[in-house]
Amino acid sequence: MKTSVLVTGSQFEITGAILLYRQNLDSVYGRQSNAFATIHAVSTDQQRPQIEAGRPMTEEDFASLVAQLAPKSRPQVEWQDHSVLAKGLGRMIWWTPPMKRAMFFSASKHNARSFKGQAMCPVPGMVWQATGTSLYVYAFEGDGMPTQETPLFQAPLFNVWACGQVCHGNAVAPVDAKKGETREWEKFLFGSRFTHPNFTEKDRLILGEDPAVFWKKMIARPTKSFPTKKLVKVDLKVGDLLAPDFTARVSKMTAQGEF
Repeated sequence: MKTSVLVTGSQFEITGAILLYRQNLDSVYGRQSNAFATIHAVSTDQQRPQIEAGRPMTEEDFASLVAQLAPKSRPQVEWQDHSVLAKGLGRMIWWTPPMKRAMFFSASKHNARSFKGQAMCPVPGMVWQATGTSLYVYAFEGDGMPTQETPLFQAPLFNVWACGQVCHGNAVAPVDAKKGETREWEKFLFGSRFTHPNFTEKDRLILGEDPAVFWKKMIARPTKSFPTKKLVKVDLKVGDLLAPDFTARVSKMTAQGEF
């Protein structure tokens, strides 16, 4: 058996081995699997590799192995943005407090309710979820960090469907290298042009007022803060965004005249 290999002109010698051990168990919770690994030195005896006695593999061993095999993918210490509520399953969830944001509205020949204008307008506190390819946004009442029990409301914005998903239109989503940066997603939404409500159902986007009329007045004379009494409650709490079937669930949240 060879104890070396030639790769792209460079010769590599066998120096170690990793053995994986797995235990499959049947329990009241179904079939479960436990595993661990041991790391071993490898010696050669008459050109035959011999695996020596090993020891349990540690986190330091793993980090060292990744650093050697894929230097660009080695584990890093990452700064955690205080606004991030959760990460995992290819998703990132974060929140922003009530604030004023620059908002740009453009008239569209395809929608009579659209208009042109821009101003620094108040928006409510928001909970965001980016999946890498899609962005979902919701509003919440208050100005403190939301909990999993915090009720959510329809984001009172144009270009957002009843399920909370943002219509991309001609806007360009963050590049892969920046999809983990919350500000890039916020820029993606508020740096684009708001052209029209994504549905026509009354009292579904802005409570008690036509959305186009509401935002025209806000552009003309912005208030100090967003009137939360105008928010429309949806059947979601912040904790629901953590569910693996979240997108399937919210896909059933629709409104009349949605397009």
